[in-house]
Amino acid sequence: MSGLSLVNVCKTYKNGQNAVKDFNLEIKDREFLILVGPSGCGKSTTLRMIAGLEEISSGELWIDGCLMNMTSPQSRDLSMVFQSYALYPHFTVYQNMAFGLKVHKVPREEIDRRVREAAEILHISHLLDRKPYALSGGQKQRVAIGSVIVRQPKAYLMDEPLSNLDAKLRTQMRVELSKLHKELGATIIYVTHDQVEAMTLGTRIVVMNQGEIQQAASPADIYQNPVNKFVAGFIGSPSMNFIPVWVERKEERICLEFNNQRLFVNHICASKLLEGGYLGKRVCLGIRPEDFHEAGKKEQTLILQVDIKEVLGSEILLHGLIGRAEVCARLMPGIKTEAGESLPVSVDMDRIKLFDMDTDRNILYI
Repeated sequence: MSGLSLVNVCKTYKNGQNAVKDFNLEIKDREFLILVGPSGCGKSTTLRMIAGLEEISSGELWIDGCLMNMTSPQSRDLSMVFQSYALYPHFTVYQNMAFGLKVHKVPREEIDRRVREAAEILHISHLLDRKPYALSGGQKQRVAIGSVIVRQPKAYLMDEPLSNLDAKLRTQMRVELSKLHKELGATIIYVTHDQVEAMTLGTRIVVMNQGEIQQAASPADIYQNPVNKFVAGFIGSPSMNFIPVWVERKEERICLEFNNQRLFVNHICASKLLEGGYLGKRVCLGIRPEDFHEAGKKEQTLILQVDIKEVLGSEILLHGLIGRAEVCARLMPGIKTEAGESLPVSVDMDRIKLFDMDTDRNILYI
């Protein structure tokens, strides 16, 4: 596939609900694109419009240079994996995988070759004679994916395919899907509400909210350089901490003040705040949990009042208050502080984010 483009695509239902608004996106060949966002944000609707299962209200869908708005789903040469396994219970694994090819009258020898090749890639060759009732959830999902692989479409569309699996199986299947993408060299458009799946699978992530694209970028850029407060809070687990602060000038330096606590910012941050006219105004300070550290003697410190301590083996999560703001800090094992105590913590000031209180945009966005 040379490319897939959505130009000003909208979906409006008869009741006036705007499920998708002015969706513009270029999807490159062999890209693993993730559509991510909260429930009801329009990501599955967008995928279904690409597949032809939902009518496009306005805008254009182009595949390989051809306008596809009025083209039937079966003529778009796209294959879709759904949340449910969608297997025929009375068919064997082999028959389930071969069914779509038989419908399209592919020669028997070619069907056998494709089915066995896909089964080998997915490590289910030993299951070809079994029926779905004899398979585990992970095996069923592999068969469902295999049924799509054998068709060799221009692109694979996947709508939350791992949501029915338990945590361990989801982790295993994420690894398998990454390997599959590399082996097939395929274009995959993948919908999920799970930001861990988005960060680990995608070559590019599209974050959606209320039917609109908030940001489209690489996983690293989405995480390190979010365009606004919504993206910053949605991507990352535990999510980013947000603290309202005042921008002040103290000791000839720019600082952030709240509840009698103070943090001096670096030169780049100070310049952005002054250029934006934020001196003397409130902004929202964003700190990721891992950017807190147990304070040393010479560091700027904040006082964390610990309410809950979660020991997770390789890390410790401390939940509590800094001033009046609820925060979560991710620290290394060995912290002696217990619930009910206070702990001086420092902040990696080169990694903080600042957001406009009115627009929620990232003041430090590059």
